[in-house]
Amino acid sequence: MSEGSERDSTGVVGIEKAPSRIGENPENRVLRALAESFPRTVSGGTQLRPGVIRARVDRSDLYSACRTLRDDLGFEHLTMISAVDYEDRFEIVYHITSYQSRLLIELISTAPKDDPVVDSVSSVWGGANWQERESYDLMGIVFNSHPKLERILLPKDVLYHPLRKDFRG
Repeated sequence: MSEGSERDSTGVVGIEKAPSRIGENPENRVLRALAESFPRTVSGGTQLRPGVIRARVDRSDLYSACRTLRDDLGFEHLTMISAVDYEDRFEIVYHITSYQSRLLIELISTAPKDDPVVDSVSSVWGGANWQERESYDLMGIVFNSHPKLERILLPKDVLYHPLRKDFRG
């Protein structure tokens, strides 16, 4: 008898099955799928509360991770993009929703102060267009491949980004 098999009460040898993931909660399924798809660049996957998860992704894989979330994991709606100014870096925070799974993922990517650039996800979710323009306008985050990255709130000739901590008005 091979390892991993057992005889049942009738003496028939049955093969032990791999652990099923059918009952796995959707939060763990999404975090596991991201970690397996991007093992070097996705980290910090955690469940904040039922239906809400958080993960960090390196900016080099941000676009690909967003495509995976939409195409493979059913996250059909980009709810919000915001940027946070820290002393040594910017964090770009994406709130992405799957209505079918009733999940929200907070996906965080980091850009250094001296190179505040990430890839645009406006081709993944059309609603990112305006939100990326707002982050560009107020924080100075540049979104590569954005179809029309220009100011949306302030006049086009303004040279500063008023929500940065180093801004002196």
